[in-house]
Amino acid sequence: MTSEFGGMTLVAGCGVSGRAAARLAARLGIPFALLDEQDNDSLRAFAASLPQPPGAVYFGFRAQDALPRFDRIVLSPGFRAGNPVRAKLAESSGRLVGELEFALGSCGKPFVGITGTNGKTTTTELTAELFRAAGVRACACGNNGYAMSDAAIDCLDGKLDLPVVEISSFQLETMPVPHPAAAAVLNLASDHIDRHGSMEAYAAAKFKLLGDPAAVCVVNSLILDRFKPAAEQKFYTFSANLPADFTVRDGVLVFRGKGIIPVDKLVLQGIHNLENALAALALLTSVQGEDAVFDPAVIDSLAKFESGPHRLERFLTAGGVQYINDSKATNPHAVNAALAAVGGDRNVVILLGGLDKDMDFEELAPSLKHLKHAIVFGSCGQKIAAYLEKNAVPFSLCTTFPEAVEKAVAAASSGDVVLLSPATASMDMFRDYRDRGDQFKAFCRKFAAQGDTGMEQTAKPRV
Repeated sequence: MTSEFGGMTLVAGCGVSGRAAARLAARLGIPFALLDEQDNDSLRAFAASLPQPPGAVYFGFRAQDALPRFDRIVLSPGFRAGNPVRAKLAESSGRLVGELEFALGSCGKPFVGITGTNGKTTTTELTAELFRAAGVRACACGNNGYAMSDAAIDCLDGKLDLPVVEISSFQLETMPVPHPAAAAVLNLASDHIDRHGSMEAYAAAKFKLLGDPAAVCVVNSLILDRFKPAAEQKFYTFSANLPADFTVRDGVLVFRGKGIIPVDKLVLQGIHNLENALAALALLTSVQGEDAVFDPAVIDSLAKFESGPHRLERFLTAGGVQYINDSKATNPHAVNAALAAVGGDRNVVILLGGLDKDMDFEELAPSLKHLKHAIVFGSCGQKIAAYLEKNAVPFSLCTTFPEAVEKAVAAASSGDVVLLSPATASMDMFRDYRDRGDQFKAFCRKFAAQGDTGMEQTAKPRV
């Protein structure tokens, strides 16, 4: 297999995706160099560990430093618009590509692509699991921590046949129309408007994934009004509530009227997770045919599947209070889904706040009926507090995260839920959403233990 990316390549940014791109360049045997704004022992050790050494390294690079021209530059998403080093890189090559584009052009295998505002990670992992149950060597990759470049290496080495790829709007925005075997847009809601400038531009980036007329498309019925398929393009629809090819009827997941599995047999719960499951089944059908969803092995795999940590993760019960970590909820749409799944009447103490992405917090309106008290923190705390005050929702505004968790624990009584579902990005106070969720769990255990000796630890998420 020969990559479409010949010539000299510069891998700019040696984080998770950049290191994977460098490993792929070495595996392909193409000449490459490495660049990073940092210079440390870890980077030097990584460069030395590659099976093919880089032709040059530019560690500790600054915009004023000299740089030769390259045939292309594989650019880390860490180099945002306005970064002077990114501008220098653009001068040094006529072609800037993302790690995903580089990997998809090199793996030599078909792939399944998944995008949307919420549910991408769960749906990607579930879709890969269903393909494996159907006998296909598939894996979940992309934005879930397993970079597409590493998956491409596995494809080249004969270990993998079908990457199932979680794809963000940032990646789609800058790449040509991709060519998946099948692709899904799960949903669209306010998110990343600071990056894309408008909801229309955000939606356009998402729908680029469906732009190949040969791809089988999977689309939520709720957003069909935005979807303009190519002539004769094959597609499946899904929805838990609206008419669709894959839907829920009388408590059963169905495909065009034929039952697949009762909802109460699934570990995954909540309307949002039912739609994730329907989308995964539609993607399986798109590639494997319409009988695949009735395969007993597929149905058994679907029944047993559990989402990972930081997604409605019930991890503790203390004093009759349930503690749930939903740190992955980085926009209001995700918070609404969480509260619909776990909220009763005014029984949720919620933690909201973090780094704003210019989102519309008015979208939280359907969920206010569930809130007993809101604990607000982070750089956009004042903005959220103003919205809650306008809607007469009791809230406390905190300056630190430990203070926020301590107040949440103190505000909850037996029968309540303490829920971290922040509606925002994490990078104002944390490394990422995982760090935020891990700190939340640790502080909950600490503060709950001070008032309850009969704590029950929940080993696995059950929502």
